[in-house]
Parts: sequence; C-alpha cells; structure tokens
Amino acid sequence: MIKINKICSVLLLGLALGITPYSLSAEKPGKAPEIRMLVAQYEKTIEFMMPEGGFWNLGKEATGQIEPGVTYKIQGDIRNEAERKYHLMVATVDLEDDMSLMDIQELYKRKGFKTHQITVGETANNYRMPANPVIHIGIDCYNDKEKAEEKKFELSEKGIKTWIYIENIRPASGFLKMSGNKQSFAGTFSEGTGYTLTPKKGIVLKKVEHSKGYSWHGTENRTYMGKLKIGFGYDNLLDCVEYTDLEEVLIGVVPSEISSKAPQDAMRSQAVAARGEILAKKGLRHVNSGYDFCSEQHCQVYKGYLQNHDTISQKIEATRGQILMRADANKILDAVYSSNCGGHSSANQNIWIGNPNPHLQGVSDEKSPQKRDLTKEKDVADYINNPPVSWCGSKGVEGASKYRWTKNLNKEDWTKVEEKANIGKIKNIKIISRDVSGRVYTMKLFGEKGNKTIMNELEIRQLFCGLKSSCFIAEFKKDKKTDFITSASFKGAGFGHGVGMCQTGAQAMASSNFSYETILKHYFPKSRLVTLY
Repeated sequence: MIKINKICSVLLLGLALGITPYSLSAEKPGKAPEIRMLVAQYEKTIEFMMPEGGFWNLGKEATGQIEPGVTYKIQGDIRNEAERKYHLMVATVDLEDDMSLMDIQELYKRKGFKTHQITVGETANNYRMPANPVIHIGIDCYNDKEKAEEKKFELSEKGIKTWIYIENIRPASGFLKMSGNKQSFAGTFSEGTGYTLTPKKGIVLKKVEHSKGYSWHGTENRTYMGKLKIGFGYDNLLDCVEYTDLEEVLIGVVPSEISSKAPQDAMRSQAVAARGEILAKKGLRHVNSGYDFCSEQHCQVYKGYLQNHDTISQKIEATRGQILMRADANKILDAVYSSNCGGHSSANQNIWIGNPNPHLQGVSDEKSPQKRDLTKEKDVADYINNPPVSWCGSKGVEGASKYRWTKNLNKEDWTKVEEKANIGKIKNIKIISRDVSGRVYTMKLFGEKGNKTIMNELEIRQLFCGLKSSCFIAEFKKDKKTDFITSASFKGAGFGHGVGMCQTGAQAMASSNFSYETILKHYFPKSRLVTLY
C-alpha cells in the first residue's frame, strides 16, 4: 500500500507536467523510466543459460560468475506461503477528488455499508514523470479469495458491481538452491530476497509458460537483456522479474501486441498507446508485488528480446517518449487497446469499474458511419448479421478474420457452462445491459438451484467457454421435456474488450496511408499527443 501526502502530490503533479497547464514537450530526449516486468513464474525449478556468460549474486552473501553456454538451475522449496487480503471495491477516484469521494461514501452508507479506502499510485519520481495516485473505495475485506468471490456474486444479485483488489501482506519464503558448472549455492530466504542474474549479453529462460487461460497457452524459451531478480512471490511461485527501461520494453511489446508485420504507422500507434498505458498504470497494477507489470494479457504481452529487435526499434524510434494526454485533465491518457472492436469501440465504465473517461466512450470504426443504437437487441442482431464496411473488417488485414465469428457449444460444452455458473441446470438467460459497442456487460442466469447475475463482460466471455467478445447474439437450445438449455450457438463481432484503439483497424488505416497521429486521433478523440521525455 502506498500512502501519499495530498498537498505534496498536487505540487509534484504540477512540476511533472511542465510549465503551463496545457503544454508538455521535452527540449531534448531524456532518460526513459525503469520498468520491473514479471516475465516468468515457475512452480519449483528454473533453468537458464547466458550465451556470453554473466554474474550472479545473492544479496550481500555471495557472488560469482555464470559460464557462457552452461545451463544452470534454480530450485525452490516454499516453507511459508504468502499472505494476502482480498478487498471488494466499488469505485476509484483521483486523490484530489474529495467531492466524488464523499458522494460515494455517502451513497454506500445509505445502502448499509461501511466503506474503507486504499490509496495507491506514484508521486512524480523525476522531472516530467507524472503522478497518478488514486483512492480505491471498498466495502468489505476477506482473508480468503473464494469467500470474496462468493460475496461479489451475492452483491451482483443486488445490482452492486464490485471488483477484487488483492492486498499483498507478505510474500512466500523458503529454501532456494542454484546449481550449474559443478557448483551449487543455497540458503533460506525471507521476503524480498533472492538471486540476481546479470548477463553480459542476454539470458535465456527455458520453458517460460505463457497465455494462461487461452487456447494458445504453452511454453517456450525466451531471451531477456536486462537484469533478472528471482525469488518467491505472492502467488507461491518463483518470480522472475526483469529490470529494464520502458523503451526497451516497448520494442518487445509492439510486435507481441499488434504484429511484426503491421505497417509502420500502426506500430507507431501501438508504441504510443502502450507507452501511455504503462505510465498511466505504473504504481496502480500489482501493488507491492515486487514488480510493476506482468508480461501477459492482463498487463502487456511481452516476450522479451526478439530476433527483429533492431527492425522494430527503428520503426518506432520516431515516437520515443510520446504519449497521449487527456484534454479534460493534466493526466496521461490510459490509452488501452484490443484486437478487433467489431466495428465500434466500447465505453470504459461499462467494461470495467471506473468513472467515464471522455476519450474512451466508444467510436465507430465504420468507414461511413451509420446511425444505429447497439444497446438495443434488434439493432445488434442486424449489425452482426449484416456487417457494415469497417476498418477492422478490411480484407487482407491481420486480425480482420475476427470481425465476425461464430461459436457452437454442444452438450459437453454446455455442461462446463453449468459447472462454472454453479446454479444447476440453466432454464433461461436474459441479457440486461449492452454497451454502445453492442457488448453484453450484464446478464442474468435462471437455474434450478437459484439465479446468478454477471456484471462483467470478460466473465461472460469466460462463462461461455471463451467467446472472442461479448458482442453476440445467441440461440439457446432446450430439452423439450425438461425445458433446460442443453446447447447454444453464438454469432459475434470483434475480439477482446473493445475499449480504446482497435489494433486491426489501426493496421487497416495505416495500410491506407493514414499517419499514426491520425490513427490515434480517430480512436482517442480530443486527446493530445505530447513528448514526455
């Protein structure tokens, strides 16, 4: 938990954002901020190799050389598991927004809840690095995640949308041993300690697990150029954290997130958006975890040092230090993105819990936008069955195949849906709310053992065995005798949450010779492109 003096944070924020309220530009290229990226987690054993050798050290206790080309192992045995608390949060406000804070507290007081606060975020850590502290407002706290989940769904039945904030209290600790080149070094480690690996030029981590929960889940060897710190974390696993700078991270993020084959201006759009998202969320994600971000879809897809590193670096160099600023506040715009918006992007407050961001209220991706209301079932059905001509539906563009899709769930699949819903056989499903993009974000299930309301688009996608998006129309087939649903057919639009920049649309626009500045302006209306460092 990070607590911040309010007056100091306001002064630092002003200094971080330049001389005048609406001006921000660097006189010359500055140093990029350091990023701590969780690049891998292992249950018990890590294997690594440094092609050109390097060094290891164990705090102040020991240090030594890593021989070139030799495979080393680090093995861990947890003796004490991590300690965490799970808070049910209902809102987030800026640190200086006292009025909103009081209004939300009063609202939930009238509903019979006692609220509590957790302040997180960063103060300005050097010139031109903006502060972003916020206050999360909670209504309950548990030592057990399952109990927090149960309460979350219980509240959803009352129309109260919550999310779980994980407060890290104490990491796991235990026994670590490194061996290789006929040597071994071991010790018992308390929180915050472990091995530091410093390569001369690259370190190869073997069998890095990636894409958990997705169909492309697997393992592969990955190379990292920065220093790695290895120790027990809060997930009761061995964490591998790379220390590197933001620009180096972006060279790995851009081809992982959008494509190494994307047109140059699409890559530049991705670089600016990712840079802004990282800086806007630094200190807000994975608080007190020993790292800033993870290298998965939850934060930023990052595969480390790739063969096309130099090529990507040259293509995005023109954007160095550039981010988008909000027009309504001196804050970095959290320039989020998804694979394919399906023809219309989403509004942030419907997809996640938070205040509406005027730059993230959804825009049409149609080449000639037509008037329609995608919050209505009839309009969504017509929209899906008769797709308009949109940038993200452009033939030949990578990702365009997800513009429209179908998915069928057979009896075996539907059994998995019932197990996840945990309300017995399902009698009926009712769509309660759709976003401006047509995505379903509130749905009610009626089962033989009770009802369940789901108030999250990702949870809806996961419930139905991993739909590409929650913008869909569905046909549910029932058993004629029991009247329970036994299978389903889905037709849908887009891939991902749909908020912010559409990566497929950005590639199509770049292929039509639109500049990255124009692309960003299309997906983030009224935002300002500025150079931060």
